[in-house]
Amino acid sequence: MWIAEVTEAGRFYLAHGYYQGAAALTSPTVISKSGRRTAGLRSQSPHALAAELIKRLQDEGGTLYVHAPDEATRALHRRALDAAKRHGLIPEGFRLLHTGRDRGDLILRLEDVAHPDETDWNRIRLSARDLITEPHQLADWLREDHHSIDVTDATIGRALEVVRALAEDLRKRGHSIGISRRGKPRGLHAHARGQHYALNIKEELDRVPHVFTEEELRSRKLYTWQRVTPEYDEVPSGRLRLELGEGRGLQCWADDKRSRLEDKIRAAVKEIERRSEADQQARLEREKAERERAERWRREEEERQRREASRQAERDKERAQAADQAREEHRRRAFGQALEGWACAAAIREFCLDLEAVAATLPAQEATITQWVAWARAQADQMDPLHAPSVLTEANFDIEPTPEALHRYLREERRGEPSVPSSSETNRD
Repeated sequence: MWIAEVTEAGRFYLAHGYYQGAAALTSPTVISKSGRRTAGLRSQSPHALAAELIKRLQDEGGTLYVHAPDEATRALHRRALDAAKRHGLIPEGFRLLHTGRDRGDLILRLEDVAHPDETDWNRIRLSARDLITEPHQLADWLREDHHSIDVTDATIGRALEVVRALAEDLRKRGHSIGISRRGKPRGLHAHARGQHYALNIKEELDRVPHVFTEEELRSRKLYTWQRVTPEYDEVPSGRLRLELGEGRGLQCWADDKRSRLEDKIRAAVKEIERRSEADQQARLEREKAERERAERWRREEEERQRREASRQAERDKERAQAADQAREEHRRRAFGQALEGWACAAAIREFCLDLEAVAATLPAQEATITQWVAWARAQADQMDPLHAPSVLTEANFDIEPTPEALHRYLREERRGEPSVPSSSETNRD
C-alpha cells in the first residue's frame, strides 16, 4: 500500500511558487515551465525585483546561490542588483556582494559591514569559478576521476546516471553537484546553502573463495614459513553504493534485494538538505554569537573608557584642588614673611626711640647708643616691605605648583600611592 502526503517543502512551494532554498527570482512566477518569460515578470519594475531580492537574501540568512542560471535568469538578477544599489534598497550597515554576473554559478551575499568575513567570501567566490557543474563536462571529468566514482566499466554508465538524477533533484531545490578543477576539495561534492558535502559512488565487492594457481600451490609446499596466501578474493559485485560525507558523518545508500540505488536518490537529497539546513543554522548561530560577543565587548570597552574617564576627571579635579591649596600655602608664606618683616621693623623703630630716650640720660654712652640706633634703623628699613617690597613683588602670585608641592594634598599619595606628574610638570622639571 502506498501513502502520499504533502511534505513541508511541498507546502512551501504551494504557498510561494518556488522550492525553499531555491535562488531568488527563479520561481515559476518568473520563468514558465516552457522557458518563456511570464507576463507577470514583464510587468515587474526593477525596483520591485530589487526589493524581492533583498527580502530573499534576508530570509535565506544573507546568502543566495543560483546554480548554472540561464541567460534570462542571469540578466534578471543583474537588473535587480543594479536597481538595489541605484535605489538605495541595501539595508543600512550592509553591503551587497556578488559573483557570477556573466558566467558560472551566481552567488549573492548581504554582508554586515561591521563584521565582514573576507576569507569566507573569497573562498566561496573562488570555489564558484573553479567548480564544474555543467552535466556533460562533469560526466567527462568523472569518467577519469576514480576517487569519486570507483566502479568498473560495466557499471560506469549507471553510476553517471545516478549522479545525473541526484544533480537534477538537487537543482530543483536550488542546490548542485560539482567537482573542483584544482581538486580543492577533492572529488565530487554536493553544494547546498554554501556548504559542500563529499559524495562517492562505489561498486560493492563480494568475497569469493580464492582459487590457488599451480605456482601458489607449489610455493606453499616449498616455503611453509612464508605468509599464508589469502583464502578469499574481493570481486566487483555490480551493486552500487552512494556515500555522503566522511568519517563519523558517513552515510550510505546501496543496491539491495528490494530496491536499487536509483530509488534512494530522494532520501540522499533529503539528507543533504537536512545537513545543509543544520549547518546553515549553526553558522547563523555562530555569527549571532560573534555579533553578541562583539557587542558585549563594545559595551564593556565603553564602560571601561567611561570609568577611566571618570577616574581621570576625579584625578584632574583632585590635582586642581591640590594646586589651589599649594598656591594658597605659597601666598600665606610669602605674605607672612612680609608681615613678619613689617612687624619686626616697627618693633625695631619703637625700640630705637626708647634707646634714644635712655641715651639722653647717659652722656658717656650716648655716642655708642647712637651708633646702634642708626644701624638698627637701617636694618628695619631693609626688612620693612613698605620700604623694600621685593619680598612680595618677587614672589609670583599665581605659581604653578611642583610635584613636591602637590605631594601633601593628593589623596592617593597620602595612601602611599605614587602620583604620576603631568606632562607640563615633567617638561618643567
